[in-house]
Amino acid sequence: MSAARSFKKYFARKQLLQIYIDKVKNSGAIGLDRTRPAKLDARLTDELELIIQKVQQGKYCFTAYKEKLILKGATSLPRQISIPTARDRIVLRALCECLAEVYPTAKLSLPQVVIEDLKSALASGKYVEYAKIDLKNFYPTIPHTLIDAAIRKKIRKPEFRHLVNSAITTPTVPESRGRKDTPNSIVGVPQGLAISNLLAEIALKDIDLAFNGRADIWYKRYVDDILILTPGGHSEAVARELITELQNLDLQPHPFGPESKSKFAALTDPFSFLGYLVEGGHVIIRRESILRFESSIANIFTAYRHKVATAQSPKDMERARAYCEWKVNLRITGCFFEGKRRGWASYFSQITSTAQLRSVNHTIRNLTKRSSLEGKIKLKSLIKTFYELKRGRAGNHSYIPNLDDHSIADKRRVLALWIGDDVNRLRDDQVERLFAIKVSKAVRELEEDIAQTS
Repeated sequence: MSAARSFKKYFARKQLLQIYIDKVKNSGAIGLDRTRPAKLDARLTDELELIIQKVQQGKYCFTAYKEKLILKGATSLPRQISIPTARDRIVLRALCECLAEVYPTAKLSLPQVVIEDLKSALASGKYVEYAKIDLKNFYPTIPHTLIDAAIRKKIRKPEFRHLVNSAITTPTVPESRGRKDTPNSIVGVPQGLAISNLLAEIALKDIDLAFNGRADIWYKRYVDDILILTPGGHSEAVARELITELQNLDLQPHPFGPESKSKFAALTDPFSFLGYLVEGGHVIIRRESILRFESSIANIFTAYRHKVATAQSPKDMERARAYCEWKVNLRITGCFFEGKRRGWASYFSQITSTAQLRSVNHTIRNLTKRSSLEGKIKLKSLIKTFYELKRGRAGNHSYIPNLDDHSIADKRRVLALWIGDDVNRLRDDQVERLFAIKVSKAVRELEEDIAQTS
């Protein structure tokens, strides 16, 4: 579909309304205007008409994004996440749908698919060396000129291009400060927007096509992490060629050096990619990823012990146990949510040995005993989860919960873990909304287990 037709399709009232209902209304994210998304209901018709009018005139302007800082450790600067207002989220989601339709190959592959392809490349025997290149501060350094040049090749409609430009130049500011005199951004793509990943992929599309098209190497860039497999004696030359190309685009690849994230070596040397470790012919999980996962499980048991210490009745004790069981099992199995597989086990489903999963199962059993919960809660297994994931999609089994197909009764039962008997006083629409908020937060916590995987 042409860019102009796609733009007209998604910036129509029916499509915008559906985006609000499906993607925005039940979100708990609040932008700089401090308006909860569901509050748009009262004035939704006016909001959608305003969006359509301003977008079609090429005059739509985004409110400054609210800053959220994500810690990355004591030695790294925090990651800045941009949170748009509810109205802007509708526009950004519609813009995302437009871009995805115009650039169908720009959508990121699942990491598991990339690792599966890597396993095939390693097994082929064609490659002897590897090179890894890491891009510094990737999203904040993507030049706007690079994005503009890329989208002009396919998008002629000025209103479409204006919307993209407005989205990436809108600044991200602390809530305590507000916009005030903050100037527009002149470089970088705000992280956390519906369009962030797509724009980054579109900007680097040409360089990816060039290196993917070379028959003598295996090449994959996943956001800011690049891995190349080559025949013997070629890794350094190919990597330096790529670094030069990236620098010509005003990007900042780490140079080679003893402590650098960029390196080249023989495939007999262990290397990591997307949280996996390739070592001794096996594809396994990096130790740091295991420790982060075990820590998240331990935190659930710690929270349980605190709830037990403050429980005022047997019913409080029973709810604390049920909540702990649900949370730990959700961490173990992950879930299907919004049509996607979520969680740590799903992310690392491409490992070639289950020894690490058995070890983590043992750690979880020890944490259960330490919390005096042995025999009182029924926990699932990472090993069984691993093999269940191999069986396919959500409809093929029930061991991994599918949060998309919960009935109202199921949702009430899950919400009771948080609010107890008060759930019985909620209307069905209130149950739907609260379930979406609570479960979305729980799923975001699952994603934290696989953060910082590169």
